[in-house]
Amino acid sequence: MPMLSISARAVAVALIVVTAGCASPGPGGQGGYQQDHVTIDAPGGRFDLLLTREHYLSSDTLTIAPSRAWPALVQTYASFGVPIQGADAARHLIATQYVHAHATFAGERMSRWLECGSTMTGDIASAYEITLRFGTMLDTSMAGRSIVRTALTATAIAPGSGTTPVECNTRGSLEKRIAALVASKS
Repeated sequence: MPMLSISARAVAVALIVVTAGCASPGPGGQGGYQQDHVTIDAPGGRFDLLLTREHYLSSDTLTIAPSRAWPALVQTYASFGVPIQGADAARHLIATQYVHAHATFAGERMSRWLECGSTMTGDIASAYEITLRFGTMLDTSMAGRSIVRTALTATAIAPGSGTTPVECNTRGSLEKRIAALVASKS
């Protein structure tokens, strides 16, 4: 996949600004480029997704028109039951407020979504209090397609402690879940 065009980079920067720092490096704290092709059988048909992740921004290309993808994205965020910071239908941007979770989020263990390291007692993501925030933008620059760009940031802190929060890295799974839900709801 070619590098992002200048307009796509500007859109990605807009997403980062909207999510107010919702960016964290990829797994292991390293920024690297990853690309996966995934086929999902969902109600409504089969969807081919091209999932890419460069540094902290996940990009998932759906063969769905933006006019169908935007309402599906709004429904997807509503299904998480999290407070929304804002949604801009004209720019196809949506972002959450800070969300506090412990052990699970969206029906899964936090360690499925985040890598925060571990202690002698186990995985930090599943044992600590997590504060996360995420935002998604639909890049509509490709005719008939929607590029779902999601940024996520998270920190973890031991319950009841006054220690410094631990920075968490996304595993990319929540971003993939968002893209899959948009595809299935479109």
